[in-house]
Order: sequence, then structure tokens, then C-alpha cells
Amino acid sequence: MEVLNIVFSALNLLATVIIGVINVTWMISRDVFRGRPRAKHYSKSKKD
Repeated sequence: MEVLNIVFSALNLLATVIIGVINVTWMISRDVFRGRPRAKHYSKSKKD
């Protein structure tokens, strides 16, 4: 039973770390990509 508790604790820690990394990445990307995108899309301006 002790091994099961260790495995469960390790999985819980891993899930917490993954969720934390996702939250930090989301906050950084929200700050970096705020506003209108600055990349020009030439596919709309091309008229073939």
C-alpha cells in the first residue's frame, strides 16, 4: 500500500507541475501576443 501512495504522490506532483507550466506559458503568450498580429499575410493580397 505504501508503494501505491508513492506512485499516487508522484503522479500528483507531475500533474501539478504540468498545470503550472501551462498556466505560466498562457500568461506569457497572452502578454507577448496582445493586440493585433503584426505578421503580414500576403495570401489575401495576391490576386491570381
